[in-house]
Amino acid sequence: MHLLSLSLVVAFLLAGCGGSGTVVKRYENEKFRAGATYSRKVALPTRVVCHSVKRAMLSQGYLLDQGPGNKDSPLLVGTKSWQPENDVAVTLRLQVTCVHEGETASSVFATGIEESYKLQEVTGSVSAGVSIATITVPSTSGRALMLVRRETIEDPQFYARFYSLVEQYAKAEHDSEQSSLAESDSPAKR
Repeated sequence: MHLLSLSLVVAFLLAGCGGSGTVVKRYENEKFRAGATYSRKVALPTRVVCHSVKRAMLSQGYLLDQGPGNKDSPLLVGTKSWQPENDVAVTLRLQVTCVHEGETASSVFATGIEESYKLQEVTGSVSAGVSIATITVPSTSGRALMLVRRETIEDPQFYARFYSLVEQYAKAEHDSEQSSLAESDSPAKR
């Protein structure tokens, strides 16, 4: 009985040292509103705008994956990585979807996520035992990149720069198509 009560006291003490117990609930402050940072309407055809999204990401060094989607709303995921210090790695993931809004308009939705990794010691252990006697001995150890932070980018300027580059590419492509059409319709070409 004395051993049982001692075990309970030790368990309660260990449980009290387990952490702060406070969990931040970010979703409680989430505001769902139109025209938020994560979207921009572009007054050009979807084909031109979606192609320009791809060009904008590639021009900035992102590696692209085309995710599930359909013809009218493709999903692109771009990844870019840095190693600012020997034991730190940072990855920026930009997920973009184009949505057809009519013959002359499209919406672009973008979400950026920044992940930080740090090289940390990883240890393992080996346990051996028979019946009620078990011995645990530390074994191999090594170093591995471990995720230490993941955050959705909320900076409006980050998205404004991205949308500005998309619009720049889209306008240039649209203007080029229009001048090609005008040249092919001119009387000198007939």
